Formats: sequence, structure tokens, C-alpha cells
Amino acid sequence: MSRRWLSRVGPLAGAGTLLLLAHVPPAVRALPVLGVFRGPLGGILAVLALGVAVGGGRGDRLGPYLRRPAPTVLLFLVGFALLVGIGYHYTGGVQVSGDEPHYLLMAQSLWRDGDLELRDNKARGEMAEYVPGDVAPHWGAPRADGRPFPGHSVGLPALLAPVYAAGGRRACVLFLAALGAGLALVSRALAQRATGDETAAMLAWLAALGPPAAFYSFHVYTELPSALALSGAFLLLLCAERRVAVVAAAAVLVSALPWLHVKLIPAAAALGVVALARLEGRARLAFVLVSVLAAVGFLAFYQSVFGQPSPLAVYGGGLPTGARGNPLRAAVGLLLDRSYGLLPFAPVFLLSLAALPRMARRPARAWWPWALVLASILAPVLTWRMWWGGQSPPARFLVPLVPFLAVLLSFRAIRDGSPPRGLLRWRAALLAAGYGILAFGVLDPGRILLLGRRRRPSRLWAALSGDGDLNRYLPSLSRHGDAAEVRVAVLWVIALAVLLLLDALSRSRAWADRSFGGLALPLVLLLAVGAGVDYWARRGGEDDASAHPRATFQPSTPTTGGAEPRSLAAYVAVSSRVSPGTRVT
Repeated sequence: MSRRWLSRVGPLAGAGTLLLLAHVPPAVRALPVLGVFRGPLGGILAVLALGVAVGGGRGDRLGPYLRRPAPTVLLFLVGFALLVGIGYHYTGGVQVSGDEPHYLLMAQSLWRDGDLELRDNKARGEMAEYVPGDVAPHWGAPRADGRPFPGHSVGLPALLAPVYAAGGRRACVLFLAALGAGLALVSRALAQRATGDETAAMLAWLAALGPPAAFYSFHVYTELPSALALSGAFLLLLCAERRVAVVAAAAVLVSALPWLHVKLIPAAAALGVVALARLEGRARLAFVLVSVLAAVGFLAFYQSVFGQPSPLAVYGGGLPTGARGNPLRAAVGLLLDRSYGLLPFAPVFLLSLAALPRMARRPARAWWPWALVLASILAPVLTWRMWWGGQSPPARFLVPLVPFLAVLLSFRAIRDGSPPRGLLRWRAALLAAGYGILAFGVLDPGRILLLGRRRRPSRLWAALSGDGDLNRYLPSLSRHGDAAEVRVAVLWVIALAVLLLLDALSRSRAWADRSFGGLALPLVLLLAVGAGVDYWARRGGEDDASAHPRATFQPSTPTTGGAEPRSLAAYVAVSSRVSPGTRVT
């Protein structure tokens, strides 16, 4: 009885004490991280404590809903409605930015002129339909005849051309929302096939529908089409057996990947290896024939445009000077960076990391195709200096990994009839955190909270901050040479290691499992990281987050005629303008 009472009262008492200390000046001076709880984060903590208290420390109540089988059509409609609602609200209040106007301009040129000669489209002012001001196109290397050629791959513009013709940018949002809903369904199907557990598969669906994939259902980038083509091809290859039509469809999807982005060529090759290993007879022959014909057509396109049959011709025949990055820094940044990392915006994928030991214990023949494809997606990103993805929403280059991360998550979610243990107790809270960030980020589009700004403070975390800026306590790893950011990242890596170790122990140690039953563990880790930042990582100098005055935001309203809120217009005009010949990702 006393333990049950403690599980209800403890979270409320702990959160209340923390919130009280956050308003005691001597306490904040001694532990500055307490200041972050004087803003919206304090209210979130209070709601979370109430939810844990109501649950009585017995974990979340999500399981019964996940175990109920749902029709595929219903899940698609729910996902589509959610993403369309968010996308229409967001795009009604903000114009495109980053690479988006360049993909849209290419799409316009394809359907209006039937070519990729963008200068005449720009001269006619067609970009005014979705972006204010004068934005120079992103040029790659010149064509063989000397004319400029776009620096972006042509696959996405080709997909969007008829869509944009039908309904402009809003039609593109519909299209991308359908892709996002489809990606969540493919993730669920892959998880169901891998685990045979409906509850785990539904959790994979929820994770794949939310951040980071949801961010790209209303931002025009190649990530959602790439993720769907890649995971769809993989699913078809797993299910194909000897069916020639299914194998041919998989080969078409594989062949589409290089057109969407040259960084996906290794992924296409990895899927080819999986196909050759799994298929036999006519099915294997069909895959090879379709793939070879598609490869010939792909290389012939570059030969006709640049005079050389190489997809690197758009970069002048090779990768830009200084293109190589630090794989370790990139890996940590992709997970933890305050503007571009996965876990700050989609913490439910902590469960994917927790599943790695379980996957490693499985026979190699069961997981090598998954590992090969996953590695083929990651390798170009980890070795690329712009692993963060430029001016874009978070985790841009990890979106093609979402279905595979969702499958890993589903392995951790297998229950085998037992109650949830360890990190699985937090699954509802982790999901709610990601969806909450998504909702907060799009609530007032004019604040453009979701767009990363490299080393500048994240608008999202600034908006959620109290007296202590959350940006100070999260690492920014998109530039080299800042030891303070590395130290902050080290603290978070240690905190993650502690969580994952306790999760591994929770399967055999009752005390480790009980540590996940309340708020004590996450609060202790957060305060420990905060104290480490204040007294070690950023001690003795002003960090870059506090070096910039916190932005003040003016709510924007949807505008017509190409007009745009002044702050965003300046933002787009400055950050999107590049000179001809600039090489882009």
C-alpha cells in the first residue's frame, strides 16, 4: 500500500519541489538550470507529474489501444487527415524557404515549358507564387553546351510537376501528406512482418507518422518520397517470393532512388544486393532487367546533359572540395543536435537504440538485409560535411531511416505477455513529447520554429525557455572547433548511456525496472546534465546561445499576392540567395 501511495504522491511532490525551487533566487543562482522551469517547460512538467500520479507508476495506458487491430484504410485516412490539417495550417501562414523554392521552380519549368531551363521562369516572376523577393536559383555545374543547370536532383520536381499544375503549393501538401501516411503504413507492415506483434507494429505506425517524417509532409524536400520508395521496395522484396510483377515494382522503386538524390545510390545498390540474395529464377531475372534498363536511362540522362555519364557531373565531376566530414561528430549530431538532431524532436526513437542489443542476439541471416540497407543510408550522410541538411527542419537526412528505426522500436516493444518494462514504460510520454513538439512548432507558422539555423539558437527551444535558455543545455555540432559544444554532447551521451544501461538491466533486475516508474530518473538526469553544463561544459565563457539576443516573434497571418511577413521575407531573401555555380546538397 505504501509503495502504491508513493508512486502517486512522489511524482507530484518531486515536480512541485522542483517548480518551487525554480522560483527561489538562491536556488537558481546555485543551479542555473532550474531557470528553464520558469517558462512553459514548468507547465509541461506539472502536467506530466499529474499524468504519472494518475497512472500510479504502473506505466502508461497505451497498450489496450495498440492491441486493437485497425483496418489499413482507416489508418491511412487518419494519418492523411492529421498531416493535411497540420500542413494546410502551416503553409497558410508561411512561405517556402531553404531548398523548397528551387524544387518548386524546377517543377514549374517542367510542366509549363517541358525543360529545366530556369532563367525564363525566373524572368517571368513565377517564383512569386510561393516566395517573396528575388531568389537566385541553385545552380550546379554548367551543361555541356555551357548553359546553367539546376544543382538539385530532378526526381522530386518530376513528381511534383503534375501535382503543382493541378493545385499549386497546396496540392503539393496533399501529395506529401499522402506519402507521409503511406510511409507510416509501410513502417507498420515492416514491423508486423519482423515481429509478428500487432501492438509493436501499431507503436511503429505512431512513431513513423510523427516527427521527423511529419515535418516533411509540409516542407517540399526529397526526404518523404525517398523514404517511401526505399522502404516500399524493401517490403516488396521481403514479400515477393517468386511473383514477377511484385519484383518488377520493387525494381522500379529502387531505380527511382538515384533520381531523387545521388546520396541514395548506395541504398539502391544495397537493395540490389538484397534482391539478388533473396530472389531466384524469373523473379531475379525480372529485377535485374528492370534495374539495368533504369540504370542505363539514368546514366544516359547525365550523358545528354553534361557530356559524361556520371551523376556527379552536376558537381563538376566530383564532390566539392572539403566535402568530407567527421563521422563520429555527425553521428552524435544526428542524434542530439539542438536544431537538427533526432532525439530532441522525436524522443520515442530512444526505444530504437534500446532494441539494438536484442537485434544483435538474433541470427545474422535474419537481420543482415536490414543492417545493410541501414548502413547504406547512413554512410553518405555520416561522411558528408553537411550532415545537418542545411536550412531545413530537424533530422532531414534521417527521414529515409524512419521505417527501419520504427522496426527497431517494435523489437523493443515486444511484450511476450508481460507488463512493459524499462524504457517501454515511457512510450506514451515519449510519443506525446514528439507530437507535442510538432503541434507547438506549427501553432504559429510565422514564428518559423521548426527551421534549423545551424549554430544560431533554435527558435523552438527559445520559445519553450524560461529564465534559463534551453539552447544553452543542448549541443550544437554543425560546426567544428567549439570545445564547449563537444562537452555538452558528452554529457548527453553519458545520460543516454545511463538510460540504456538501466533499460537493459530492467529485464532482469526489479530495481532497475522500478526506476522507470516515476519522474525521479528523468529529472535527476536532466538536472545532472544541466549542472554539468553550467559548471563544466560552458563554464567561464559566454556560449553561442546566450551570445545572440533572444528573438522576438511577431505573429503572422496568411497573405496573398506573394506578400509575406517582414521577418520571414528577410530570412528567405538573405539565406536563400546564392551565386551561380554554388554547389548544394
